[in-house]
Amino acid sequence: MKKASIFAAAVCLFSWTVFGIVYLAGDRNITSHKILFKLFESLYMLFPMIVAGILQLIRKEPFRSTGLLNFRLNLTWLAALLLPVLTVVVCIFISAMMPGVRLHYGAEQMISQFGLDEATAAALRTKLESLSPAVYIGSQIMTGMIAGCTINALFSVGEEYGWRNYMVSALSGVGFWKKALFIGVVWGIWHMPIILTGHNYPQHPVIGVGMMCVACVLLGVIELYLVLKSGSVFPAAICHGTFNAVSGLVLILVEGGNDLTIGMTGVAGFISLSLIITGIAIYDRYVSRDGIMFVKSCEVD
Repeated sequence: MKKASIFAAAVCLFSWTVFGIVYLAGDRNITSHKILFKLFESLYMLFPMIVAGILQLIRKEPFRSTGLLNFRLNLTWLAALLLPVLTVVVCIFISAMMPGVRLHYGAEQMISQFGLDEATAAALRTKLESLSPAVYIGSQIMTGMIAGCTINALFSVGEEYGWRNYMVSALSGVGFWKKALFIGVVWGIWHMPIILTGHNYPQHPVIGVGMMCVACVLLGVIELYLVLKSGSVFPAAICHGTFNAVSGLVLILVEGGNDLTIGMTGVAGFISLSLIITGIAIYDRYVSRDGIMFVKSCEVD
């Protein structure tokens, strides 16, 4: 636990310091520069890997000492690609059940919730008007899955190398649920400066910090299971990257509510993730031979 705690403190200190420097060096509203903020957000995802790598160099630990940098392909990799799509589909219908929310194909929810500029909003409206809902949904899922295991995965590895590679190894011997809770809370807190600038929760940035911790714990349960089941961190990177690519579908297919109630990082998303986790737990308990979630300690393969 000490090793994991040192990493948690180091990665937050490093990431927040870099963010603070960028924030103070700019006009203190980096979210107003959409392209620059998107670039910095992508670089921010690499910080856990950088910090974990530095700690491994200091301790003279081989990078592969965690035992999780393997490319042993199996069905878990496919599950990592499909589970985000299933979760988002469930989230769409859960979101539509929220008070004042309904299914609706259009750009207005995305535009209002994230305050898109006129040019971006006009481009999104034009794109949606030119495609039927079925074609748009299908194309977004396909491109999202492709991005999830290619370009998105490359950046997601930056986070997953730290959270579900180095940290999982550091917590070897700790039970599954305690491990998922610890990593998830740290992961959520690490997002704090990004959230406070309006990312994910532009309407409620302060409350959003706590909401992000909940989202990270729930998503972290799924990703931790994929890692321990496959013996590799890469399915977690694929799952993470695919979630990032397809989660925006919710805001295109519902209308109403706000950033605390709808979408993958809202209450609807929490319910959806909880349902998927329940399904995985049932599978793990009664079908799988591993019993990863219910053993007293989780060792790295």
